[in-house]
Amino acid sequence: MDRKGIFERREAGFEAEYFSRKDAELIDKLKAVFHKHVDKQSIRDATGVTDEQLLDRLVELNLNGELMAAFNLLPVIEVAWADGPVDDREVHAVLSAAEQHGLHPGDKSYAMLETRLREGPSKEARKLWFHYAETLRKTLSPRELDQFRKDLLDVCWRVAQTSGGILNLVFTVSANEKRVIEAVERALTV
Repeated sequence: MDRKGIFERREAGFEAEYFSRKDAELIDKLKAVFHKHVDKQSIRDATGVTDEQLLDRLVELNLNGELMAAFNLLPVIEVAWADGPVDDREVHAVLSAAEQHGLHPGDKSYAMLETRLREGPSKEARKLWFHYAETLRKTLSPRELDQFRKDLLDVCWRVAQTSGGILNLVFTVSANEKRVIEAVERALTV
């Protein structure tokens, strides 16, 4: 075989490999777009939120519909961390509340809460939750919003009260915990 034929075959092989790689990249991009659409739809279905910007940000945090239950409880983590790292009673109170809201050990949503309990709240997630609360005020009916707010605040108060105060007798809810709870209440009040 002559040199020209060898180089032409080699060039054709490189060309085929290049286009194969480009096709794979395109397929990956299309899968990512589809996955993002599916996640946005699952979040939309789970919450009723239609704000595309908010949905995009929720997807960026990998909050699919299954993880939204944990995201809804993010203020509870904020309350638990209001006075510094959480203690065992706060961990137990948060995880018990999670189970009462349908999250169970082994679920991704439960694991997400456990991680936030260990690591503490994130500023980005906090901002996003307040944006989410703003959207809920526009999306939910007054009755639904009132029920959501009441349920969440009840859990926040329970967690705040578990940490005790001075010798578990006085000031069972700290000023920092009250501030967090009041901010959550304002965020969910029209």
